[in-house]
Order: sequence, then structure tokens, then C-alpha cells
Amino acid sequence: MKQIDNFFTQEECDWFLWYDTVLPETRDNGLRYQTMCHYAQPFFAHKLAQLQAKLPANEEITTVNINHDYGAGGIHSDGYLDHDKDDDIANSYLIPIRYTGEEAYYTLVFKQSSDRAITFNAETGLGSKGITTYKQTTREEYGLDDTPFDRTDYGLLTHLDYDKLAGFTVDRIHCWRLGTAMTWPRKRFHVSANFSGKYPRSSVLILTRFK
Repeated sequence: MKQIDNFFTQEECDWFLWYDTVLPETRDNGLRYQTMCHYAQPFFAHKLAQLQAKLPANEEITTVNINHDYGAGGIHSDGYLDHDKDDDIANSYLIPIRYTGEEAYYTLVFKQSSDRAITFNAETGLGSKGITTYKQTTREEYGLDDTPFDRTDYGLLTHLDYDKLAGFTVDRIHCWRLGTAMTWPRKRFHVSANFSGKYPRSSVLILTRFK
């Protein structure tokens, strides 16, 4: 897990914000507006090649999304779905493309993991908000223990039910910086820190698999 400075230039951030305006469909999942970039289509081929060139040679892109968040999400992994269950899943790259600086934003990555894309949104008090394709799971189903969650880390996750966080352990806290990629293994659970929603924030999410 690391941060990659200058993964996007300001021009590249602006390009994705523009591209978002011409794409045909944006979904509202209750916490964010999400647009699929149609990364496999011919009209995206040049940009896809540019993105691919930024990544390690043994990884290839499987997903590119543009997200505009207005509420903090829940704990989830970006693992496999039914259509790509045979993939050797690799890494997630989250790159802020709009961040005005009035408020600090963080993404927390946990030590716990799941190869399958699952989420604890309902279990931690968010209900179905933030869910489009990932399977909802429970503490019991996943097998979390009752070790109390760190109170200091909870200061960033006050939008979630504290008692339901028992058993989770934070491994890395990423601080958002414009154009800087935050990376972690796709199987790792992660979550947005709480934020006010008063200021615009947008990001590009890239998921990869090993070749």
C-alpha cells in the first residue's frame, strides 16, 4: 500500500471531469454519483493506454469509474464479482480529481480482507445506501471477533455504528491529495472517513488484475 504522487496532472484531472459530462449514464447509489468510463470501448482506447502505462507491467485495468461523493460510505472490498470470479485480482487505485481543500479527506484501509466484493453497509448502520453490485454481509457471516475497535481511529468513522466495528483493525490511513493515487490490494476492506458533504469532491477509481 502506498501513495503515488502526481499520478494525474491537473490537466488529466480536468479531462476526467469533462469526460464525466459527456458519458451517457450516472448512477446515484445514495452516497455518491458514479459514472462508468466504458474503458473497453474504442473511444476510450487512447486514454486507457495512457492509464495502463502508469501501472506496473504485471497489472491490467479491469474497471475505471468516476465518483462524486456527497456522503461517507461503508466498509467494503473491491474484490471479484460473478463475472470476473476467475481473475487474479490485484490493486485498487483511488485518485482525487476534484478537491478544493476546505476539508481534509481520508480513506482507511483495514488488515481484514475478502477476495469477493462484499460490504458491511447494512451491518454498520448505512442500510442499502452506497450499494450497487456488492453483496451485503454480516459480522457473523464474515467471522469478525469482538476485539473493540480503536477509539482514536473511530474519530474518523463516526458515521458508522461503533459496536459493529469490533474486530476490524486499521492498517493504513490515506490522506487525499489532488492527483495523488492511493493504492491498496483490492481484497482489503476500506472505507471513507466521515466528512461534511459541504464541499465537492470527485475521484477516479481504477481496479486491476494480475496478467
